[in-house]
Amino acid sequence: MNRLGKALGCALLVSALVGGGSVASAMNVTGVSKAMTIGDKTVTASDQEGNKVKFVTDGKVLRLMSADGTEDYLSFNSFDGIYTGVSYSVRAIETADPAMRLYEIAADRQGKSCGYWLVGKHSSGAWTTYVSWNSFANLGFRTDRWHQLKSTIENQQLVVTSYDSRGRMDWRAQVFWNDKDGWFGLKRF
Repeated sequence: MNRLGKALGCALLVSALVGGGSVASAMNVTGVSKAMTIGDKTVTASDQEGNKVKFVTDGKVLRLMSADGTEDYLSFNSFDGIYTGVSYSVRAIETADPAMRLYEIAADRQGKSCGYWLVGKHSSGAWTTYVSWNSFANLGFRTDRWHQLKSTIENQQLVVTSYDSRGRMDWRAQVFWNDKDGWFGLKRF
């Protein structure tokens, strides 16, 4: 049985695939960088075309900007409404089918996750949030509870797992590319 829902913000399409009849399209992860914590420093990176971008924070909001600082592409803040004490980390993820460079952004405060985003440059050229905390909520992720999110690469697939305050796994999903819709989806398992 398929259920399709639209998430808030960037019209994120989340496909919840229940049962064994449906198969997610491939999104093979071909490379992952080490996560870099963005504190009082600016971190520069390149998009898939080689254009330089930077991640910078003022201690409350993380911004993805042009390298010269003239364009603010996307901004990220804590989903729990508390903006102090948030630590952001960013890592690049390279994929095939489709070939993309994505950035995974995680926010936490004293070990508790308070934000997650998977962003990249859409084929239209605009920076887009493909997956976020809101996307997870569409698959039963309880945003009102304590979580520690960890993402791993398993069989060349991006998997996001949530652990409760006692370290027990309480939620898990695979991020996949949906060729038919030309967008990312999530499959809970």
